[in-house]
Amino acid sequence: MIVYLHGFASGPGSTKARGLSERFAALGVALRSPDLTPGPEGFERSTPSSMLAVAEGVLSEARGPHALVGSSLGGWLAALAASRRRDVERLVLLAPAFALHERWSARLGPEGLARWRREGSEEVYHHASARPRRIGWPFFEDAARLPPFPEVAVPTLVVAARRDELVRLEDVESWVSRTREARLVVVDDAHELVASLDRIFAEARDFLAPHGRRGEVGRDGRGP
Repeated sequence: MIVYLHGFASGPGSTKARGLSERFAALGVALRSPDLTPGPEGFERSTPSSMLAVAEGVLSEARGPHALVGSSLGGWLAALAASRRRDVERLVLLAPAFALHERWSARLGPEGLARWRREGSEEVYHHASARPRRIGWPFFEDAARLPPFPEVAVPTLVVAARRDELVRLEDVESWVSRTREARLVVVDDAHELVASLDRIFAEARDFLAPHGRRGEVGRDGRGP
C-alpha cells in the first residue's frame, strides 16, 4: 500500500495529494490519502502524535510492506512512522518539516509562545478549509517529545526546495547526509513544491518501482 501524509493545516484534497493521486491513478495505482485531523474539531485538538496515530491506523488495516509519501509535516510524520514500524519499506519525503518544535520556537519567539500557552491556542491559516483556525497548545508540547530528526534505515527519496521559506534546506541536507539509505533531489521551487509535481511524480514512480514488484507499481504502471 502507498499512503500519502499531508502537511500541517492541509488535507487529503491538497494540490500535491490530488496531483500525485491522479498521476498514479493513470498507472492503475491507488495512492491512499487519509485526513490526519478528522472531525469538526480535529485540527484544533490535533497533535503530531494524534496525526501519527491516524497514519499508523491506516497502515495497520492492510498487510505490509508499505510505502509512505509525506509532505512537509507529513514528511516528518512519515519518517517517524518508518523509524518505529517494520512494515514501512520505502519513504518519499517532500520538503520534510524536521525539527518542528525548534522551528516554531524560533518563529514565534518567547512572547509568542507565552501568548499561545496563556490563551491555549494559536490562530493559523488552515489551507484545507480556506479560513483561519486555532491550533491548541498541546500540539507544541507534543512536538517537543518527539525526535526532531528521526533515524530511518529504509530507502528514502527526499525532494527539497531551494527557495523553501519554511524548512531550511541545510537541515534537510544534514539529515540526508547522515541517513545512509537517503537520496536528495533539490528543485528550484518554494516549500509547496507545486511547480515540481511532474518531477516529483517521475522520481517517486521510479523510486517506488522495487516496491511495485511486490504488487504496487512498476515503471510501466502494471506492477510485477
